[in-house]
Amino acid sequence: NIENIDPTLCTTLIYAFVGIDNTTYNMQSLDPEYDFKKKALQRFVNMKSLNPRLKVLLAVGGWTEGSTKYSAMAATAATRKAFIDSSIKFIQDHGFDGLDLDWEYPANRGGKPEDKDNFVALVKELRREFVKYGWMLTAALAAGKATIETAYGIDDLAQDLDFMHIMAYDYHGKWDGHTGHNAPLYPREDEPEEEKSLNVYASVQLYLDSGAPPHKLVLGLGLYGRTFLLRDASNPGINAPSHSTAFAGPYTREDGFLGYNEICEKQTTEEGLWQIVWQKAHQVPYMFRDNMWVGYDDDVSLNLKAAYAQRLGLGGVMIWSIDTDDFTGACSQKGIKFPMLRAINQALSQHADTRPPPPTPEPKPDIDLDVDNDLDDNRYDIDDTRTSPVDSGVASVSYPVLNIALGLAFAITLVH
Repeated sequence: NIENIDPTLCTTLIYAFVGIDNTTYNMQSLDPEYDFKKKALQRFVNMKSLNPRLKVLLAVGGWTEGSTKYSAMAATAATRKAFIDSSIKFIQDHGFDGLDLDWEYPANRGGKPEDKDNFVALVKELRREFVKYGWMLTAALAAGKATIETAYGIDDLAQDLDFMHIMAYDYHGKWDGHTGHNAPLYPREDEPEEEKSLNVYASVQLYLDSGAPPHKLVLGLGLYGRTFLLRDASNPGINAPSHSTAFAGPYTREDGFLGYNEICEKQTTEEGLWQIVWQKAHQVPYMFRDNMWVGYDDDVSLNLKAAYAQRLGLGGVMIWSIDTDDFTGACSQKGIKFPMLRAINQALSQHADTRPPPPTPEPKPDIDLDVDNDLDDNRYDIDDTRTSPVDSGVASVSYPVLNIALGLAFAITLVH
């Protein structure tokens, strides 16, 4: 239930997901029964009454929505406008503070190469409209090197996104045919060369090297693990051969996936049956029992990742997803709810002094406006009474030019 969420543990909560219509590209609910009849959208936004500083965003897309129709939506200015107009209405109607784009992924999964540029255009056009309402605009972005390079014009996106959420998880799973951690912090020396980019460090560095400002990057942390079935129970280490099927948990019921709440429950109710191993190079834990194997994050590894984000001066961290934390406190002897989210908050506070200072802003130059009429020698005055500073983006001040007759051509030169 939405009411299980503690809105004081996050600065921003994101409602996932809504989708788009296949033909009109209008934003639409993916679960009208839940969103509207059960008033989930309204209940979610109402959490702001419990934390007035909270921002609530609406996420559009997600893995199951695919890429094809988003590729078609972004292909032309007209179809982008249809989506943008419907997004504005949906956000206004339900009281959200902005939009999180989760197109998985441009130029991939049935998309087209031109998606990369079209996604930049979509973000730029959304920003142009959202600035009128003071809304936030963020995007959930891939962590894999090949996807990043084909899907995103990172430096261009960074100009118009408030935050870029790196989905730094799902690096390995049952699809690999061998065990591997869901979200290693660092690579191992003995990893195959093609897998040395499959870790948090490599993903973040690629974004930074591609022009993303650190303060706009938000590091994604997974509150879940990826499961495997070993082909040989006597070989339970990293990179051990595994089957193409795995095992599921009692609540999430997805093969190859266990929420942290399911992991901690197994560790509590099946104590002594699971062996927990700390992978030193990756800086993450995994556990195994018989032929079952799980690579996941715990409070220690999340602390290390939060510290890493702080050292680099990143904009923050985000989690996927809040419902797989131990939100009932079932695994805690003291009944502590959301232990992983609390651990992340504590880590961010603990490592706050490691955060680099913000960059010193460049001094704002004085700007003179010279108006030259190329038809006569008359001098025209500039009304410069509205001179509030503008740091970046679209100027919010204007300078009416007085006494210019209709039909005269003139040029404006900015001199600083």
